[in-house]
Amino acid sequence: MSKISFRIIRGTVPRHRIRLIMFLSVVSLMMVVTSGCTKPQLTAEDGGNELDELIWYYPQNKANADLPLVNAEVNRLIKDKIHASVKLQPVDFASYEQKLNTLVAASDPMDIVWTSNWLFPWDSNARKGVFQPLDELLEQYGPQLRASLSPRFWNDGKLDGKQFAVPNYQIAAMRPSLVLQKRFVDKYKLDLTKIRQIDDIEPFLKQLKEGEPGIVPFGTTRGFFTNHIYGIDWRVSVYQGDASHRVLPDVPLEMKQNFALVHAWYDKGYINQDAATLKTAADVYRKGNTAVWFDFTGKPGSEAEFKAGDGGFDVVLVPLSKPAFTGAASSMNAISRTSKHPEKAMQLLQLVNTDKQLYNTLVYGIEGKHYTRTDGNYVKLNPDSGYFTNTDWVFGNIRNEYLPEGAPSDKIEQTVRINEEAEVSPYYDFVFQTDDLKAELANVKAVNDEYYAALATGTVDPAKYLPVYEDKLVKAGSERIRAEKQRQLDEWLKGQK
Repeated sequence: MSKISFRIIRGTVPRHRIRLIMFLSVVSLMMVVTSGCTKPQLTAEDGGNELDELIWYYPQNKANADLPLVNAEVNRLIKDKIHASVKLQPVDFASYEQKLNTLVAASDPMDIVWTSNWLFPWDSNARKGVFQPLDELLEQYGPQLRASLSPRFWNDGKLDGKQFAVPNYQIAAMRPSLVLQKRFVDKYKLDLTKIRQIDDIEPFLKQLKEGEPGIVPFGTTRGFFTNHIYGIDWRVSVYQGDASHRVLPDVPLEMKQNFALVHAWYDKGYINQDAATLKTAADVYRKGNTAVWFDFTGKPGSEAEFKAGDGGFDVVLVPLSKPAFTGAASSMNAISRTSKHPEKAMQLLQLVNTDKQLYNTLVYGIEGKHYTRTDGNYVKLNPDSGYFTNTDWVFGNIRNEYLPEGAPSDKIEQTVRINEEAEVSPYYDFVFQTDDLKAELANVKAVNDEYYAALATGTVDPAKYLPVYEDKLVKAGSERIRAEKQRQLDEWLKGQK
């Protein structure tokens, strides 16, 4: 703020002129104060109004030094289209849920909030009133967005008939797979066509242990048990094709067998010794010294993502089952109840999902600085350029993305095909009501937090600890939960006939 000073020499200026000078000086001072302390106004071509600033929270793997540059470019792209700006607020995955819960408790202003069925759960937050219903906003400010997704996707963001979240179009199917470093596959001439179940990889792990000092044969954080590769429905723990629809206990026979297998691998030195204490899968393979790991999703094109996070080594994906449709709830964006500009937030979500340039700026950064265009739809990324997300699925519709080098040329077509052809669980629309089981669920979670990781990674001997684990689960209320789920499932099945 500028200072204005003046001096009147006595006897040189008439009295009425002094009053005029003082008056004009005060007016000038007020103009300077006003111009220096108010927000800048837009020019006439921007409509003459201030830009509404939106705040968008979403998770990321790490902080990026060039986020301010990318944020400025994003704002340049959206300013003339929605007459608003956005403040990008990425939070690391490990802290995301705690951070968002704190913001919600304080009723802090937020506009767009990333949510899912596994991190900052969308349904429980919607029930608590954290998010706004979107139906009218979609109709008025997001018609293109609404048309870009099929009802199969939209249904996963609905609660009690109302839309509370916008799904990000990405892989909506689970295809549990093994990820293998190609250099070792080639060196040991591994026949990938013979890897049909998890046990089939063991001879290869033995070769790696004996022939590759300093290499971890199999990397994991929470093991590799998943219902789908053991013939159990992923939506409800029922054997696939079981006409009795019997809900299985928390620890079925297949899980016990899995724990025994993984403990044998751990004892033989095939598994990373810190498996039970690592928090994220990336901690397993990012140093490039892990030969094989398990991926629960097995999405098309993930080879390029794993290469980028695996020290630059090429990998191959080996699916262990047919894809199962798991829905779109694994990555969505909602509008906060504290949003001051929900209509602008919806307009931004529509742009993110339909504007190719905007979407790729969020995913890859600024062309020429953080990535370069190569042949066709491909881009060359620089992980050390100051902006590197490796999370295209967080932002919007991956059908708009450029392909990173190493991704199959038909990545998008594969994704669409898998989404459309994936098997749908017969229990897909069943919703387990747990309002009366909060204490039991909390107690069971506490038991799992104490024992599951150690058993699932083979760190402890299941012969000793599995009976303790099962006994504590029962005492925590697991059987009451199973019985109530069975009752609700039976009632639901009657209504399907």
